[in-house]
Amino acid sequence: MKNFISMYKNKDINPLGAITRAGILCVWTAGLLASLSSCKKSGFLDQKTLSQIDENTVFTDSLNSWNYVNSRYSNLTYSWEPTRWGRGGVDAASDEVQAANAPTEQHAYWAGGAVNPSNVSSEIWTTTWQQVRAVNIFLKNQSRIPMTENTKKLLEGQMRFLRAWYYATMLKTYGGFPLIDNTIFSDSDVIDLSRNTYAECLNYIISECDAAANLLPLDFVIASGNLGNYGRVTKGAALALKARLLLYAASPLINASRGDDPAHLVSFGNADPNRWKAAADAAQAVINLGQYTLFRRVTPFFYNQFLNGLTATTPNSEAIFSYLPATSTPNNMIRETLANPATRGTRYQTGGPSCFPLQELVDAFGMANGKAIDDPTSGYPGIGNNMYLNRDPRFYATITYNGGLRFLSGKATDQPVWTYTGDIPASSTNDAAIAGARTDGIYTSTGTSTGYFAYKMLANNVANGGVELNRPRILIRYAEILLNAAEANNEFAGPSPQIYTWLKEIRDRAGIAPGANGMYGMNSNMTQSEMRLFLQRERQVELALEEHRFWDVRRWKTAPQVLNQDLHGMEITRAANGSYSYRTIVVRKNVFRDNMYFFPIPQAELTKSAALKQNPGY
Repeated sequence: MKNFISMYKNKDINPLGAITRAGILCVWTAGLLASLSSCKKSGFLDQKTLSQIDENTVFTDSLNSWNYVNSRYSNLTYSWEPTRWGRGGVDAASDEVQAANAPTEQHAYWAGGAVNPSNVSSEIWTTTWQQVRAVNIFLKNQSRIPMTENTKKLLEGQMRFLRAWYYATMLKTYGGFPLIDNTIFSDSDVIDLSRNTYAECLNYIISECDAAANLLPLDFVIASGNLGNYGRVTKGAALALKARLLLYAASPLINASRGDDPAHLVSFGNADPNRWKAAADAAQAVINLGQYTLFRRVTPFFYNQFLNGLTATTPNSEAIFSYLPATSTPNNMIRETLANPATRGTRYQTGGPSCFPLQELVDAFGMANGKAIDDPTSGYPGIGNNMYLNRDPRFYATITYNGGLRFLSGKATDQPVWTYTGDIPASSTNDAAIAGARTDGIYTSTGTSTGYFAYKMLANNVANGGVELNRPRILIRYAEILLNAAEANNEFAGPSPQIYTWLKEIRDRAGIAPGANGMYGMNSNMTQSEMRLFLQRERQVELALEEHRFWDVRRWKTAPQVLNQDLHGMEITRAANGSYSYRTIVVRKNVFRDNMYFFPIPQAELTKSAALKQNPGY
């Protein structure tokens, strides 16, 4: 750490702060960036001869070199974004949310089992290769940047991690891909590359994570009141990405032999339980850093971790890797615009919200005593007036339900959100606190299609306007690492006291009651299979709407059960006397086919490169 602090005092460090409050992507000469990081064609087939003038302009100037590195952060959330596919991201292609009717958007193709090489989106393939090329250009020119060697190593660590991050997204999306190491293709190169095996790609990315971790500090110096370096890659981020990759690789989808995968593009070709041990050790390495704890600074803790913690003096202790977008655009109201009830819509929202939680997600939340609602001893009353009472506190931080309280402009206190249909009370002023069901109710043109609205990661006070939010997108957090460690250890050796300790920590922070036995609703003697199911539900609840569920049900190979079925909402009907009736309704007939464990390689890329092999089943 001493070396890092001393290098940060050197004159070749960006004196303005390499990443500013305006976001990680510093605004500078757009034409120069375009010439350095984008090319004439899409995907890794892009070829462009950079002028020596352009490269000299960047890499013979320390400030330009810092800005070049900063620009590589710009696509970090390309897989995570809730608006990745218009009105929904991968959450809308799983059993978490229903997107507004948009039959030609990607989430609809996935939900309906209709995705194929011709209609699949190519943003992951294209963006990854653009960013990899840009990183390779930096590595080629690194030696001539006018900085100290220590500072150049600091930049190298960030760039090697970022290349690993983009490659990791490729791996979970497609399986094996062509590894090009540090190659930069020119116009004269004939490019027809075959895909490397899953194992080869995994090993390469892991080696890059290790290399980056050795070059990066535990944390960056943040001067009092200056958030200039918030979001920079750290040693912990590199080790956490490694832990996530190894967990995926140890899971049943990959850790297996497949008859339809002779080239081992989407599997190892054998099952090895020691891969779970490697995943467990990688997660433990992050824990052993002693750098992270679960967020407990502003109550309610679980809800506020996504909205607070961005201060120089008291950073969010749970956020291992975050991205801070610009605050001068709609970017930081993106979730409110997507999910707020129309009665609480942001200034960017037109025509109402566009994604709604499904009953399957609602039912995953247990009770405040920590027990699942299908446990006869949980106290769950069943569908009816009291079904939302005394639930796991994370439910109230994730879901807005009929009668749930939310900020309403012009009111001194939070007011109910009404999602019902049927008899709506008269209101001469159309007061949303009384007659909001006319706008938000199920079956209305601007209302919910499932009986619910999302609330997780939403600020309660931006309704009907609000201020821009200086709020990060948390891409890896400590709770995930604890759950990764618990899962890997359970799969390798079965339940242990340490696994229970990690789960108690997560559930205590959530606000679940410890109970007389201090087990937070957990059975104290679970078998390995019981613990497996428990952990799967705990991930579904703790990590809901954070881009995990889509991939989790695939790597566990539970997708044929949870995604190949009807998905539901809750129709609540109000009678004239004010009483309610309840009916579970089918919202979507979801389809999952065996080929959908991975994305198909886009047909346009196969056409360009005959050596590329398509994924099984496409």
